[in-house]
Amino acid sequence: MDNEILLFEYPLKENIRRFLRLESLFKSFKSNTLSLNAENHLHALKYLFEILEMLEAGDSRAELIKELARYIEYFKMLKENPNVEVSKLDNFLKQLTQLHHWTLNYEGKFGDKVRKDSFITSVKQRSSIPGGNCQFDCPDLFLFMNKNHSERQEMLNQWIADINGVETSINVILRLIRDKTKWTAETAPLGNFMLDLKGTENQLIRIKLTTDSRSIFPEFSCGKHRSNIHFMRFNEHHKKSPISQPISFELACC
Repeated sequence: MDNEILLFEYPLKENIRRFLRLESLFKSFKSNTLSLNAENHLHALKYLFEILEMLEAGDSRAELIKELARYIEYFKMLKENPNVEVSKLDNFLKQLTQLHHWTLNYEGKFGDKVRKDSFITSVKQRSSIPGGNCQFDCPDLFLFMNKNHSERQEMLNQWIADINGVETSINVILRLIRDKTKWTAETAPLGNFMLDLKGTENQLIRIKLTTDSRSIFPEFSCGKHRSNIHFMRFNEHHKKSPISQPISFELACC
């Protein structure tokens, strides 16, 4: 089914926006690291630099601590429900608690240890210059690229290991958000759909379109109590133009 749909997600809170961006960067880092190709490992390095920049710019640590603590309290309350399988809930609570302790006990900002690595510092600085990856500018990168693929992978995995807890925490939080709401079939008359958010604590809007609509995408205009979804397409000049026909889609407000 996943191959037959296009999934769009729109964050309603700034911390969820950061989590989604970091999730995407971690996925790209890992997929490029798994490759045996040196160029993919160069891409993995650049994704690592972006991850480090995001973790340095925002207060992801405080956000993760807050979200994990909130979910721990929520699932502790669920233990009083007689319909809950306590053993499974206890195992999940144990995972959440371990992640919460990891975020609390991490020294400094996430990624500080990796930022201080002399290779990372040198290559990151040169990579910001157009063409700065040339061997005469960045000989340490040139030597890295000419190592055996298993050596490059080992180095990449060592660097990311310092912040694996960030990725795991984000994955768990986003999974909990995504899984809490069922999909509903909806239609946008003339390509527009208004969503009432009043009285809800939604963090994420998710939309599924079939691949028959692969040229169509949703554009969101969100306020505190409602969200307007406008379905758009790019014309032959790559300019956005609104859809003026009914659009069927699936919706989940999480």
